Amino acid sequence: MDYPKSVDTVIVGGGPAGVLAAYVIAEGEKSVLILDKKNREKIGDKTCGEALDRPAPLMMKDIGIPPPSGEELKSPIDYLSFTSIKLDEKLKAKTPAFLVDRHKYGQRLLRQAEKKGAVVMGESPVRELLVKGDQIVGVRVRDGQKVRDIKAKIVIDASGFVATVRKNIPSEIKRSTEYEVPDDSIVASYREIVEFEEEHPLVNEIILWYREDIPIPGYAWIFTSGSKRLNLGITWPKNVPYQEGMGLKDIYHSIFDEMYPPDTYTVIHSGGGQIPIRIPFSSAVFNGAILVGDAGCFVDPTTAEGHGPALISGYYAGKAALEALEKGSYRAEDLWSMNLETMHGIGKVSAMSYVVQQLMIELGPRKINHILKKNVLTQDELEQLFLDENFEFSLGAKIKKALKFLPNLSPLFKIAKAFNKIEQVSKHYNEYPEKPEGLDQWTQRRNSLLGVSF
Repeated sequence: MDYPKSVDTVIVGGGPAGVLAAYVIAEGEKSVLILDKKNREKIGDKTCGEALDRPAPLMMKDIGIPPPSGEELKSPIDYLSFTSIKLDEKLKAKTPAFLVDRHKYGQRLLRQAEKKGAVVMGESPVRELLVKGDQIVGVRVRDGQKVRDIKAKIVIDASGFVATVRKNIPSEIKRSTEYEVPDDSIVASYREIVEFEEEHPLVNEIILWYREDIPIPGYAWIFTSGSKRLNLGITWPKNVPYQEGMGLKDIYHSIFDEMYPPDTYTVIHSGGGQIPIRIPFSSAVFNGAILVGDAGCFVDPTTAEGHGPALISGYYAGKAALEALEKGSYRAEDLWSMNLETMHGIGKVSAMSYVVQQLMIELGPRKINHILKKNVLTQDELEQLFLDENFEFSLGAKIKKALKFLPNLSPLFKIAKAFNKIEQVSKHYNEYPEKPEGLDQWTQRRNSLLGVSF
């Protein structure tokens, strides 16, 4: 198949965010082209924890895309657990999710987008943007030794952490928004999917394990991946050097080999990558372009879960693109609904999670362990915090929690301060500006609340 000379929308990257955007646009009967540097049959394959929260699949079900099932579903997840130092002292929250085979699930989504009319072209790395004045008008693709220009009314960056489009957007189009991801907002990861001869005892559970030998916001994880398989991994802050003489894989084995001796399992898959864990950019739209998924930093800063936020951001990007195409105008203000939808939803949740991330860094593993050991936060309360953004502790509950910290109330004060900040952040994200003109002022207030300079 030859490259088209022009389309309504070019999507750079065939991961979950890009595919869902393509599905929505194609369903709206507009032409859409997905370009991915991978071979067509390998699109969707990503080394990660493979967890997927329920909100995204439930949203997709409403537009005709069934949730993961069959061979796509490695394991249903019933509980998310937090633990620190000691694995047997953990706090569990009933937060149903999926553990999926990213490749099989991704390939199915790709086929569904194609059935709607999207065109997918693999082995098509995008190297440059086509720019006219202050408007992005297409992309330049390297096809072997040839260079192809493809014009597009809208370009969507779904290229993941590499952010091919974002990193090539001219400064005059970015306005005043900061689009960098510093090293202290990136974690490196390494994971292995291992298979045992016998069934393991972990049932439908995800465990995030905060340890003294991994600097927070890094952690170790143990995920159910079927009755005989586990997905084991670690994340490590990019701005913190590894232990002397060790790499990330060495640190992984220093943690897990005692628990799971290498001669007791077979490694099914291994690998790593990098994940952005800062809050999403204050605007994900430009004149003629939209950022989605990891390229827009739509990743939970505490858990580093990006699959669900990628799908949700892709959905809203597709809707915004379709609205602009119907209107025939592709400026940032024409794509602004993408910002409004994401900042009122996953953007707000991400900012609240960032406050939790900073609290955990401040407390450290030992104080986190104390909180878990003393049952300062109960399972019911944790579930309410996840499910009800308006949840508040009663006066009696606050007094009981204070007593558990005696004689050292410092951690309690830090927690109270964090919850107050979460409330302010939630309110501020609900007041995201309706038009681009209010963005600078909103961003300054957000940075002041969170203590960042993004």
